[in-house]
Amino acid sequence: MRVLSVDLGTANTVAVLSDHGVVDVDGGPTMPSSVYLDEDGSLRVGREADRRSRQDPSRYEANPKRHIDKVTIKLGEQNLPVNDALAAIYARVLEAVTALLKGEHLDEIRLTHPAEWGPSRRNKLLSSARLAGMTGELVPVPEAIAVASLGSGRPLAVYDFGADTFDVSVLDSQHRILADGSLSDVGGLDIDQALLEHIGRTVSHKDPAGWQRLMRPVTVDDHRARLGLREELRLAKEDLSELPQVEVLMPEPFEKVLITRGELEALIRPSLIRSTEVLISTVRSAGVTPEHVYLVGGSCRMPLVAQIIAEKVGIVPTNPDHPETIVASGAQVVDRAMITLKAEDDKPKFVEPPTVVTAPVSPAVTGPHPVNPNVSGPNPVVSGSYPSGSYPSGSYPSGSYPSGAYSASGTYQVNPNTSGNYPMNFPQQQAPKKDDKKVLIGAGAAVLVVAGVIGAIFAFSGPSLPSADECKDDTAQDGQGFTKCLRQLAGTVPDGGGCEKADSAQITGMEEIKGTVVSCTIRDGYAVQYILTDSVTGAENNAASISKSFQTDSVEADWTGNGLEGDYRAATSSGTGVLVFTAKGRPMFGILTKTAEENADELKADEMADFFEKSVQPGE
Repeated sequence: MRVLSVDLGTANTVAVLSDHGVVDVDGGPTMPSSVYLDEDGSLRVGREADRRSRQDPSRYEANPKRHIDKVTIKLGEQNLPVNDALAAIYARVLEAVTALLKGEHLDEIRLTHPAEWGPSRRNKLLSSARLAGMTGELVPVPEAIAVASLGSGRPLAVYDFGADTFDVSVLDSQHRILADGSLSDVGGLDIDQALLEHIGRTVSHKDPAGWQRLMRPVTVDDHRARLGLREELRLAKEDLSELPQVEVLMPEPFEKVLITRGELEALIRPSLIRSTEVLISTVRSAGVTPEHVYLVGGSCRMPLVAQIIAEKVGIVPTNPDHPETIVASGAQVVDRAMITLKAEDDKPKFVEPPTVVTAPVSPAVTGPHPVNPNVSGPNPVVSGSYPSGSYPSGSYPSGSYPSGAYSASGTYQVNPNTSGNYPMNFPQQQAPKKDDKKVLIGAGAAVLVVAGVIGAIFAFSGPSLPSADECKDDTAQDGQGFTKCLRQLAGTVPDGGGCEKADSAQITGMEEIKGTVVSCTIRDGYAVQYILTDSVTGAENNAASISKSFQTDSVEADWTGNGLEGDYRAATSSGTGVLVFTAKGRPMFGILTKTAEENADELKADEMADFFEKSVQPGE
């Protein structure tokens, strides 16, 4: 039986063919999971897409899988269906595999995916594979189960440090997932961002305007410089797994920068400790002690990952020689009878921004394996194509073909009927930021709906402030819902009244945030929600999820006051402002919002930050 397993990852895609091994898809065992849309509507993928990205970065998407919860991706002036982007990657794999099959057909195609994915996301992968021309039986395989299949039949944990998120699963000896956990703000891309900010602190003072153009590119040249710098940082991160220091080539007018492994480890250590805490809590939830901890993902090559796990967990993790290919290899040997799939979808990691659609947009695929009719019609080929015509699912011609409809040589024509009025993925210009605040780039959009509230509250006061440990057991509430710790975070805000207990923090497009919640109306359209969760990690994860959903540029800075310290991040979009702030080492955070009824476009992230610092941040 001929079985193909494909691991379409956020950063790279890997394919393994039975009786052959890892497939050389794009000049190596891993192919970048990137796409580039030509002006004629054809798609380039992999390294060809990366090369073409310098021509027009607005037509390039390095990580289309990050948009699994969206309908379309904005590339240039075209709204490309996410199914088309994923299908392009699968088709490039199929092109490479077809040459190896020598006229034979695939009996089974195993598509790996994160264990926490529900049916909607899985079906988007399946329909994309059908759209790419994959005709064998499609079998979804959770990544953790794929890795566990390479184990010894004992309880184990899978520590998956991917490009986008960190995920952990604990499995029993039968490869059943007993518990899982994740961090949405810990991944290889976040390490790259941390390095970028680190370099900024070193060089930005030499040319603030030049650095501002890198952080918030406007022209094509600005975007090219930013792409080039991000690639340099990715390579530097990888090299520091083997070398004590590396030089990073900088775009003009900046000179090259020396980065040491010690500097990188200092930046990522807090995130790795958090990931280890999630590993420990997941093991406790599972109720079994794993005999092995398997490391998955290219970021696990960093020596500090295994070191911290060994220190905190007491288990020396198993670090495979090729962590990038272990998922696809494991999927080859999975016993299908042991595959269990999540029955429900969790909250989207990326939320569609509100928009007025001016042209038809393809609906999301929700059936078992259907191909979206709006994106699966005739796909005219420009050059190096498969035989012309429209092929229904299951009727793809056998044999070896030259570069095809989705290949890296680029020939897939995008359906023009899917264009719409979606916002550009590139950030818009804003007013200059204050010196003590950092400008960051977001990847989605969140709109918060804060319930109207009434009532008055006495401000927190007292001879002593609650400790972090006391906050964890802080359950006593006053008549309006404040606990002692939430009063400490609220500072003088309750003095103005307008605060009351709420059942949950309401955020449109995301699951309700549970915990002890108090909502306060302030003035001028501002409102704030204070949330006490069950753990420090829970508060950090919730705040990070909101921050990561920002579409436009965001402003970030630290704050201190009332015996607390923490940080905040603010952003605005379409007249709605959101600022999320955390308290370091405390299981609580806050959400400040503002809806501008007039002059909505003039609401800026700086305005949100200024209001927080003057009116919401607790004083000393």
